[in-house]
Amino acid sequence: MESARQPSTSRDTFDVLIMATMSAGKSSLVNALIGQELLHIANEATTACHTRIEHRRGAKYFTGTCYSHSNLLLDRQRNISAERVRDWNAHRQVRRITLTGRFRSHPGPTSGLVLHDTPGPNNSQNDRHAQLAFEAIQNVPFKTLLYVLNASQLGTHDDRNLLERLRNKSATRGNNPFGFVLNKVDLLDPEKGEDLAEYVAKTQSYLASIGFDNPVVIPSMASTALYAKKALAHEPLSRAQRMKLQQALDDLPISKDALLESAKVPLQVKKRVFQCLKRLEKAHETGRANHQLTKENELRQLVLCSGLGTIEAFIKHQRKLSAPA
Repeated sequence: MESARQPSTSRDTFDVLIMATMSAGKSSLVNALIGQELLHIANEATTACHTRIEHRRGAKYFTGTCYSHSNLLLDRQRNISAERVRDWNAHRQVRRITLTGRFRSHPGPTSGLVLHDTPGPNNSQNDRHAQLAFEAIQNVPFKTLLYVLNASQLGTHDDRNLLERLRNKSATRGNNPFGFVLNKVDLLDPEKGEDLAEYVAKTQSYLASIGFDNPVVIPSMASTALYAKKALAHEPLSRAQRMKLQQALDDLPISKDALLESAKVPLQVKKRVFQCLKRLEKAHETGRANHQLTKENELRQLVLCSGLGTIEAFIKHQRKLSAPA
């Protein structure tokens, strides 16, 4: 075993800390931003380690390393598989994982993007999760923090408790802007009066009551975006994933602008996403004769309109704001 220090953060990296309570869809969001199903997803606590994931332009695959609680290098893997990441994450000796590879994004991700995935601190079976999550707030040099909310479970006691602690702890770090991702909005049922715009407004009011002034709120369907990116990469999808993806594609002409219109983000962010969408729509009209190109264009439009395009544009916006004058 080798001793190892925390990865150094160069001035060219842009670190984004991602937090949530259990089962909010945080791992699905991280996978969607990466563009592949690298982190384990399940309806239970799946993240047990602090995982640092860095975009490396031109990389052919992801490489990974894992470290012990005493910061010793335990294992290193080239072309790492999702199964190996899952095994590391489940191993009690592993405290920290680093992954480096190319994020699949169109257009490309912000230069030097680093995502930090953290455990949900409300796991009653493991107090270590909370310790690792709040250590990340203190130790990660993040410039932006994305907090993932479950649209179908908004305002739970665990969520409010974590948000209050997060607000208090992050206040000592200076101006670290938050973005709140209202995930799983595809589970809302309009026929039951669950209107997307109303849920976004309710989320803003909820966050304001905790002390977050004029919060950025981005409605999202992270799992749908992930399936679309996997389809674009010609990776296999499960039957359930194919069905969900096809339903989203069928609904796209009707609800294309819904998530973007409802998002509470800076005007520049919306403008960037709408410009990208208009370019895709124009390319779609001129390429209708080519079935393969038409299918790829529809998938790219779905990624953009799933909320993921807005999240990616928000990260780029934050990177621009943080750049030296």
